[in-house]
Amino acid sequence: MVEPLFYYDHLADPGAILTLKGDEAHHAAVSRRLHAGDLLWLFDGRGGMARATLLHVTTRGGALELRIEERSTASPPKPAIHLACALPKGDRQSVLLDMATQLGMTQFTPLVCERSVVKPGASHSQRWPRICLEACKQSRRLYLPVINSPATPREVAARAAQKKSTAWIAHPSTQAVSVLSAINQGSSADVTILVGPEGGFTEEEVRQTIAAGAKPITLGSAILRIETAAVMLLGVFQLDRPTTPSAGRPV
Repeated sequence: MVEPLFYYDHLADPGAILTLKGDEAHHAAVSRRLHAGDLLWLFDGRGGMARATLLHVTTRGGALELRIEERSTASPPKPAIHLACALPKGDRQSVLLDMATQLGMTQFTPLVCERSVVKPGASHSQRWPRICLEACKQSRRLYLPVINSPATPREVAARAAQKKSTAWIAHPSTQAVSVLSAINQGSSADVTILVGPEGGFTEEEVRQTIAAGAKPITLGSAILRIETAAVMLLGVFQLDRPTTPSAGRPV
């Protein structure tokens, strides 16, 4: 059985005693029913991971006392995959971020498009990090995705060009390539994926985004939901990426 994984922002060297509090402590003591002597993993969301022994659980699981046994750092995922995506409605936002994080998304930018129905708000910035954190724990990914401020498709493509990241905009056209052809055009490079709203990108948005350096990519003849298109593209680009270390597996 794989030892459970929990988030702790500031890891320490072997031998140090740490106190795990809040939601993570409650999850460990109540949901996972861990007891003194059990082993678990900690990660800081920046590649750091540590194996620890549970020494003591306070009343009602409000805090856990841990001793660090070993510590290491995993290299950042390469190539990095940046998802820039229009927001779907309601709970589909959670599904999008959860699945995208599990598939190795390293950055997320909410797109502001002419046909956008959902606009990014303050409540999103509070909920999204927690969704991504839980998805990291589920998939045992050691790097939390960076969540960027909203941007237009053209802005995202221009920034990708500056960072030498290959940008792909999901839009059917005679110039669009298939997802498999896109991988063959340079899978070792960092990737930026742009997915539009339910009504799609406008022709002017596509023109501006391609002029800024993006390439059109087709997902076939089916009209997909936002989160489906995003997950499909992430999955394809993830397939050709080398495996990165995760907590509880060999480093």
